Amino acid sequence: MMLTAQQLAEKINGKLIGDGTVQITCIANTESPAPGSVCFVQDTKWLKRLEETEVACILVSDKITSSSKTIIQVAHPKIAWARLLEFFFPPRSFSGKVSGQAAVASSARIGKNTTIEPFAHIGENAVIGDGAVICSFVSVGDNVKIGAKTILHPGVVIYENCIIGQSVTIHAQTVIGSDGFGYVATPDKQIKVPQVGNVIIEDEVEIGACTTIDRATIGSTVIGKDCKIDNQVQIAHNVVIGPHTALSAQTGISGSSKIGAHVTMGGKAGLGDHVEIGDWVMVGAGAGFPSGKKIGPKQIVFGQPARPYHEARKQIGAQLRSAEMYDDIKKLKGKLAELEKRLADTPPSIT
Repeated sequence: MMLTAQQLAEKINGKLIGDGTVQITCIANTESPAPGSVCFVQDTKWLKRLEETEVACILVSDKITSSSKTIIQVAHPKIAWARLLEFFFPPRSFSGKVSGQAAVASSARIGKNTTIEPFAHIGENAVIGDGAVICSFVSVGDNVKIGAKTILHPGVVIYENCIIGQSVTIHAQTVIGSDGFGYVATPDKQIKVPQVGNVIIEDEVEIGACTTIDRATIGSTVIGKDCKIDNQVQIAHNVVIGPHTALSAQTGISGSSKIGAHVTMGGKAGLGDHVEIGDWVMVGAGAGFPSGKKIGPKQIVFGQPARPYHEARKQIGAQLRSAEMYDDIKKLKGKLAELEKRLADTPPSIT
């Protein structure tokens, strides 16, 4: 694909500064700029580096007004760059047909232009919305509802009675609606608590590969609109996650926890049961939350256990200095022992 810098600027509603006839042949990132490519920067440090490469054009913020390269000013360079990625690499198209090698229950309702690939399974009374895509080896259970334009990649399993919204993307081998971890311990055995609820995933959610979201014991486990969930995340029964929240890989959330809207959670965060995290909280990677912990809105927390940023910094700083402090204590103990010996060896004075 080839287009000029001027055509590119028109496509993203940007302001061109420089030679509009420059030919753009590909898109690249700042770490691997290529001849004829368009990249983006958000600060002058990266701009100076890219000016020394063979990139053809650079997307910049409106704070950058000049460059030795052709530049296009946009309000949000990374967003514009992401849109261009889709332009240069259009999403895969699907057939809009139901394969004769798919197992589709006679009671299932399949929408218009829906793709169901070979070896997929659609259960009784399932509803698949218009334009949805069910890839090979996907299993959709009985009474499941899947919204329009949702994509289930190979190997996804949706258990019975779960509800998936519109324009949802679920990547390979993810399981939605498996039983929550509910047991009652007795002297003789662990008695299973039936998990009779479901999972509700609202519109525009994207879930990575090999993630598991458990059905509620009673009621629903809920993933709010536009949430973005990474690979290998575990979400337990009756968890409720607010809209626009992002969870990074290997995060684990225990039962009945409530996560607010616009929360950002780093990798390997761990939440005990009944934890509550308010809106707009930022959680550092590896943070740990004991059961019942409550975090108010608009905080930055990290550490084990998680605590506010300024407190956690002090704690980690003290830990990093602990070896030095130990040496100092050993020296002080030695001096104290020497003083005590001197005092013991000195005869009492007679006045």
